[in-house]
Amino acid sequence: MDTITKVNQLSFAQGFGSKSAFIIKLTDSKFDNFAGTKLLAKVESWVAANALLNDNDLPQLIVDMENVEFIDSQGLRKLLAALKLMQSQSSNLILCSQQPSVNLVFEITRFDQVFAIFPCFDSLIASSVLHQGQSEYLLAA
Repeated sequence: MDTITKVNQLSFAQGFGSKSAFIIKLTDSKFDNFAGTKLLAKVESWVAANALLNDNDLPQLIVDMENVEFIDSQGLRKLLAALKLMQSQSSNLILCSQQPSVNLVFEITRFDQVFAIFPCFDSLIASSVLHQGQSEYLLAA
């Protein structure tokens, strides 16, 4: 089973400029080393492709975790590595729609203080972080 079924590209307006974001929806109920490695590889490829295009404005990455019911320490490490990679490119990785069991792991490990986490996608859109514009669906490779 694939970890990622689709990537959703959204354009967001923020302040006077515009900011774009990509959404990756995780489909497996378990986010472990295997799933985390796949996600990190996609993020690394995406950042590298952006660098090749000489695009200095890397869009933010939103990871929709609605289907994830279990996350282990290796999955957390891969998410942290993806966050650090995004931040090294002056961008961000935002998490949304965590199940209570996953949210509890983030609270216990205090990763909830490291990541920007929103309870659902709609609350993310309504927040001052992003303002939705148009969307385009892309199938993940």
